[in-house]
Amino acid sequence: MKPYKGKKLIVNVHLKTKKYPISRRRICTVARKVLASLKVSNAEISICLVNNNYIRKLNKRYKKKDSFTDVLAFPLGTAEGVKKKSVVGEIVISLDQTKMNAKRFSNSFIRELFLYVIHGILHILGYDDIKQSERYIMERKQKKLFNSVIDKSICKRL
Repeated sequence: MKPYKGKKLIVNVHLKTKKYPISRRRICTVARKVLASLKVSNAEISICLVNNNYIRKLNKRYKKKDSFTDVLAFPLGTAEGVKKKSVVGEIVISLDQTKMNAKRFSNSFIRELFLYVIHGILHILGYDDIKQSERYIMERKQKKLFNSVIDKSICKRL
């Protein structure tokens, strides 16, 4: 899929598992809406959708945790020669964890996936959820973004 190039926002979605029918276009749309809502003027973000084994290897290698996780975010800094509100990064989302957590939290698969897209973007922008106080701020921001950016019709199906 070609990246979306508009207002200097570039979002690429890579599907590394064939187990789930995913519309990469909708994920790109959500990511662009979130970035625009956060007033990010320049971005190049890659979103990689993987299975549990793939994300576990990444989690072990980069975070030194030998376990599954739902989202990993890798901020790669700001793009060279651009304004402050510019970001470059990669988000990795486990679709297996998305499915399990959707059931666990009584959420739909697509809503859970969009939450992880938002969560990953916030991480790339510097938000953190390790300390309780930081987690509270990030969760509030995530919820506000979800409610303001996600159109209910986009959640009906992938």
